[in-house]
Amino acid sequence: MARYGILGPLEVTAAGQRVTLRSPKQRAVLAVLLVHANRVTPLDLLLGALWRDDPPDTAVGQVQTLVWRLRGVLGEAITTRPGGYQLTVAPEELDAEMFARTAAEGAELARAGRLVEASDRYDESLALWRGPVLSDVRLPGDPHTVGFHAAVAELTEQRLAVERDRIDVALALGRHVESIPRLHRMVRDEPLREEFRERLMLALHRAGRRAEALAVYRQGRQTLVGELGLEPGDSLQRLHRRILDDDPGLHVSGPAPARTAAVPVAQLPMDVADFVGRDDLAATLARKLTATGTRASNPRTTAARPPAAPPIVVVSGVAGSGKTTLAVRVGHLARTHFPDGQLFLDLRGSGGEPVDPAAALGRILASLGEDPRAVPAGLDDRAARFRARTAGRRMLVVLDNAAGETQLRPLLPAEPGCAVLVTARRRLTALPGTHQVDLGVFTAQQALDLLRHAIGDRRVATEHADCVRVAERCGHLPLAIRIAGARLAARPHWPAGRLADQLADEHARLDVLRTADLAVRSSLASSHQELDPVERQLLRLLGAVDLPRVPEWTAAALLDLPLPQAQELMERLVEARLVDAERNAYRLHDLVRAYARELSDEYPADETRAALGRFVGGWLTLADEAYRRTGGGFRRGTAGTGPRWSRWTTAERDALLADPVAWFESCRGMLSGAVRRAAAAGLAEPAWNLANTLGRLFELREHLDDWRGTTDAALDACVAAGDDTGRAWLLRSLGELHLNLDRLDDALACFDAALAGFDQLGERQGQALVLRAAGTAHRLGGHDAEAMTALGRAEAITVELGDRRGRAQVLFGLGAVHRTAGRPGPAEAAFRQALGIFRQLGDRFGEAYASTSLALVLAGHGADADALRLLRRALALCRDLGYRRGAAICRGHLGDLYLRRGEYDRAVVELTRAVDGSRRVGDGIGELIARRRLGEAYLALGRWEAARSTLVSCLALGREHGDDRERERALSLLGEARARGGAGSGSGGAVDAPPTAVTASEMRAG
Repeated sequence: MARYGILGPLEVTAAGQRVTLRSPKQRAVLAVLLVHANRVTPLDLLLGALWRDDPPDTAVGQVQTLVWRLRGVLGEAITTRPGGYQLTVAPEELDAEMFARTAAEGAELARAGRLVEASDRYDESLALWRGPVLSDVRLPGDPHTVGFHAAVAELTEQRLAVERDRIDVALALGRHVESIPRLHRMVRDEPLREEFRERLMLALHRAGRRAEALAVYRQGRQTLVGELGLEPGDSLQRLHRRILDDDPGLHVSGPAPARTAAVPVAQLPMDVADFVGRDDLAATLARKLTATGTRASNPRTTAARPPAAPPIVVVSGVAGSGKTTLAVRVGHLARTHFPDGQLFLDLRGSGGEPVDPAAALGRILASLGEDPRAVPAGLDDRAARFRARTAGRRMLVVLDNAAGETQLRPLLPAEPGCAVLVTARRRLTALPGTHQVDLGVFTAQQALDLLRHAIGDRRVATEHADCVRVAERCGHLPLAIRIAGARLAARPHWPAGRLADQLADEHARLDVLRTADLAVRSSLASSHQELDPVERQLLRLLGAVDLPRVPEWTAAALLDLPLPQAQELMERLVEARLVDAERNAYRLHDLVRAYARELSDEYPADETRAALGRFVGGWLTLADEAYRRTGGGFRRGTAGTGPRWSRWTTAERDALLADPVAWFESCRGMLSGAVRRAAAAGLAEPAWNLANTLGRLFELREHLDDWRGTTDAALDACVAAGDDTGRAWLLRSLGELHLNLDRLDDALACFDAALAGFDQLGERQGQALVLRAAGTAHRLGGHDAEAMTALGRAEAITVELGDRRGRAQVLFGLGAVHRTAGRPGPAEAAFRQALGIFRQLGDRFGEAYASTSLALVLAGHGADADALRLLRRALALCRDLGYRRGAAICRGHLGDLYLRRGEYDRAVVELTRAVDGSRRVGDGIGELIARRRLGEAYLALGRWEAARSTLVSCLALGREHGDDRERERALSLLGEARARGGAGSGSGGAVDAPPTAVTASEMRAG
């Protein structure tokens, strides 16, 4: 059996004897095969490794000879495959595989709290390293063609991660002093990696060397500012402040702060004091959740593997059977086994609209500390982010009131150390590997035990027969018995028989079992009676609106009154404790809203409908004006068929919309609720008008979940009402949403349906808009002919309508098609035409888009001065408009242009700002591209450490966003930085990557 070593100089051992490979080409071929171990290495890659792009005529024969000689040493480990060769190795034959496996065992031991064993295992894994990866191998050809440097960089990153984890275990064991020399070496070797500097500061502080810890921070800050122009990260700054304050918590042994969540989530509701009848079941389920499988005594053996998936317990049963109560009790019993926290989420699978899994993941990720701006838009991306955030952690996830398997699957963690507890009305048998529990009603004895908790042992004993009748007439359902017990406890003078007799009437039974609601209703009714008739009318109409939060002008629209007079009426409801005042809004408690909703049912339907129409019309007026004041963005055009409402004075409206973007963000939830309420009430026209206007604002601000939710709700209302106009406009909006998410087939399906609707309606503007968007979708899908056809039809319609803005937008699309197809001349002409029209119309957004795209075309054929002027103009426009994402994109292209011109210092300035701007607006892809370009700039300047640090950050971003292309480019550049880092200075040659397309949705795609 052969053994191979690549964690240091290349080593080969066969039959227990060291094998010496003296031929550099033979060593190069073996190195490339090992990098691609257990995969086919194409012959072209070996040729490139040996001769770059200029192999001799005898190259193939030479490779065959080299492989033949290697087989003489290694036996049949190398096999011929179609198009290349494959070196097959077992995990124990390659030191890199042994390293990865041993490090994983150390991580598992650390998660299990076996820190001493984890430390030993980490030491074993790192002892396999004899130096830099394949340090004595030099490829005569091009290492980038074989991914050689990328593989070296990946392995080096894995070693650094294990070094970090070993230090964390040492700190948790209180080995602060002995960790300091190693941490000094790591900080010296990796001065820009803040995680190592942070651990060194912590170790020094715990060792009583506080001044040295603060000095390490100062040195790190100087290095970061000097090399990258950036301040230390938040985590490092927080540790610095805590050391300055001599925080006692820092002296407690534990993992380094960068690896520890600030506060574990603890979302379990309070446990109930009167939990009865199911203690044994609760204990059993807690054991199911905390079982981690039988492990072998030697963690390195594979005879008894740990579980590959988290345990899942599903509790199903009829409504009111106590599923949630049981889940809460089980969660509290098991929580000590899940030190990283407990999540609890009501999925509203019954009794309302189920929570969308993407929305649920958004809330979960926020609970786990995720920046809301960085949460991905798509369901799959959110699920992947959730799995990443729970990896390596022990968390309990309680998902209450689930609707079904489809809702649940994206919410399940993959980490075996986690556990999931689900409640649902029906059995969820399509979830594999679950422990299913069918929860029935109480037994007679359990029902009496719950009553005993409510009214006492003596009362149950003396009125036993009547208590049995009460329990029977409650059907032994836990919820019903709890309500009955509350009623009897509130009326100690009542005999239990009296309640039993009331429950005997099956038609009145549910009314009798609504004690809490009846009490609340009585309380609210007394407050209602104190209101004057107009105030009562307002409360009834608020019930018709049926939203938890409404804007300050709501009363004005509902009652069709001037704003000051209506606001005074609303303030009287605040005084009556029926409404709570917030900044620029009012909130109704759920029970008040339920009571008001009952009142609204007694109101004349036509008056309620008219009031709701004015309410939605008020939102329409403000949303239209806000959109106009923001500059509108690129996609304009909508039919304003719905009635608007506006009794504001100009000063009042200006005050509301002084900052239209801030207004939109503060009112976003209320706006979405207004669309849904109008749709539910059958007000299809106002609903789709508002949804269509909001779609443009949601797109500009990238609130894609809200865009989808409001569009779907309004579209359903239009279908139900037979409103073909609204259906066409909303299908067009839905198509553009799909276009934003790169779902091109879905987008084109919506555009086809919308176009058919507009054709039938004779709606020419709608036809032009759909055709232009379809042209973009076809272009992004690589179908240039279809794109040109759609855009040509759109242009003809805009000329027919005299729609200059629309024609400019179509010209922009045509330019993008030409540019993608490699036709710079026609692209330049189209962009110049579009730019001229946008400037004549004073459309600053359009000018910014067209200027950016024209600049990229000009830069492509060497007109750098004109390209720079246009990009600077686009940047100024975006900054004036407050369009932060557009500004970041412009800076990224400016930096890329400087990079290709060899103006590396200027490139660093602009790209650093592009990174910061992209991060602030949550544009992960933009940040990734800007960081990769920044790494290239540092590499060109010979600033190796800065290049390495920047490119390392690209790897995590590339994994996070699934951008393998950018990640591979970063890995290759990182390998080059590591290879050249000790070779002296020199400007080097930056990788000449063509600038990517721009604009937020159009800008990025065009």
